[in-house]
Parts: sequence; C-alpha cells; structure tokens
Amino acid sequence: MNPNEVADGGVDKRLRCYACGEVHESARLVRTVDGREMGNYSANWFLYNEAWWVLKKYRSRRTRQEYLGKVRENRGEGQMQRLRDEMLLLWQWKEGQKK
Repeated sequence: MNPNEVADGGVDKRLRCYACGEVHESARLVRTVDGREMGNYSANWFLYNEAWWVLKKYRSRRTRQEYLGKVRENRGEGQMQRLRDEMLLLWQWKEGQKK
C-alpha cells in the first residue's frame, strides 16, 4: 500500500465513503478491469461505474454526447470532464483488449 493512501488512524483513505467520510463495515478495495484499485464507497468507484453504464447504455457517439451534455447542465463542466475522461479511459482499455 502506498503510504500516501493511509489516513489518520491507519485506515486506508480509499475505503472512506465519499458521502459521509466513514469507513463502512462492508467497505473493501476493488480492482477495476484496467487494474486500478479503489474503495467500493469512493467517488472514483461511482464514477467508474457510471462511465461503464453510459458506455453500455448509450451505444452511439451522439447519444453519449447528449448524456454528457445533460451532465454538464446538471453537475457542471468539471464533473462532465471527469466522466468523459473516465469513459475515454475505459473505452481505450476495451479497444486494447480486442487486439
């Protein structure tokens, strides 16, 4: 474990819930398909899952861009960029698996 990931009290800060900041009993580290590790209550985990959901549900570039436009309207430019970057990362990983 990276020493930068340990929060006060010796608890891996990746396990902290993004909503309440607590470490839930069922919190655990999960490994994504592209090899990253993150807590299953973290903001990164929710972002990762939303990105996969968008890639599966909205199959065309146009519909994905429409979804991202709605994210921009509701959550702002920064959150839209984070989601778009995560979608791009997963799409590139998926395309690399086809080769």
